[in-house]
Amino acid sequence: MVSFSKRKLLVLSLIFLLVTPSFALLAQDGGETGNSNQPRVVATVNGVEITGQELSQRTQIYPIIMTLSRQYRSFAQFLMTSEAGSEFLTEYREYVLDLLIEQELQNQKMDELGITASEEEVQGEIDKIIENNDQFKDQQSLEDYLKNNQNMSMEDLKNTIRESLKRGKLREEVTGDISVSEEEITSFYETNKSSYTDQEGNVKPLEEVRDQIKENLLGQKKNEVWASWLEEAKEEAEIEKNLENI
Repeated sequence: MVSFSKRKLLVLSLIFLLVTPSFALLAQDGGETGNSNQPRVVATVNGVEITGQELSQRTQIYPIIMTLSRQYRSFAQFLMTSEAGSEFLTEYREYVLDLLIEQELQNQKMDELGITASEEEVQGEIDKIIENNDQFKDQQSLEDYLKNNQNMSMEDLKNTIRESLKRGKLREEVTGDISVSEEEITSFYETNKSSYTDQEGNVKPLEEVRDQIKENLLGQKKNEVWASWLEEAKEEAEIEKNLENI
């Protein structure tokens, strides 16, 4: 029978096999990159570097594997010991790298347009969080919750809200002129009447569902325009990926 200490050692060893790339990147970004003492660069976007440490922080592979090892050991072993698992993790890192590249492109555009979020706007969002959650009686109780349950500080939350507000403003800048015509609403309604019925199965009149259809169509069109903008931004940017470093 395997002793507890040996079993624990085996689990830790399996985890280490998978997260070694992340540990390596973190070590290198901390200055252990041979003689150069420079962070390992996984991509550049118009001359701005994205480091391996940033990629590791975003992928969060270590916490993921720790969770898998406790709850889904067979899947963790698949990821750690098989070629297919290794390929899956590589594809995941590449996917997250693409997200970081898109984020950097947005950052650069926000700087170009001078998009900011004021302290008043950030505080307004925090006030909404407190107002909409009975568990928070004031900002201190929210701060305590963040510290004890999310390993976050109030400043972390403010930074997250600030970035979200700025990206929302950029999205509005890109998609703000998009509209939905009456013809589009009517056409969609006529094509999808069966989706708008009451409890008795009767089709609801257009006037009852007009706003809902308009909102849905507007959201779809804005998503399409936003996606197109991102693709155009990537095509116009100078992007270099160093996939051997991920």
